[in-house]
Amino acid sequence: MLAALAACTSATLRMYADRKGWDLQEVNIDLDLQKAEGADKTAIHRNIRLIGNLDQAQKERLLYIANACPVHKILSNPIEINTIIEQSV
Repeated sequence: MLAALAACTSATLRMYADRKGWDLQEVNIDLDLQKAEGADKTAIHRNIRLIGNLDQAQKERLLYIANACPVHKILSNPIEINTIIEQSV
């Protein structure tokens, strides 16, 4: 799951920066998943390092874009899993 989030974030940032013609040379992402003890909560901490000649406004826009990647959107909304057991024939 973390690999999917990292890959999606990186690809989304790369495509956006390329389309804008920004000097984004490299994206490094570190992720940490933490399950709260005794609580029904899981937290994902994502650290993004942008390497290139980017100004503060570009970095802020890329943070917004990172939060709009499809995997991030799925993971940050409520998820419902419906399971059935099919009968054997």
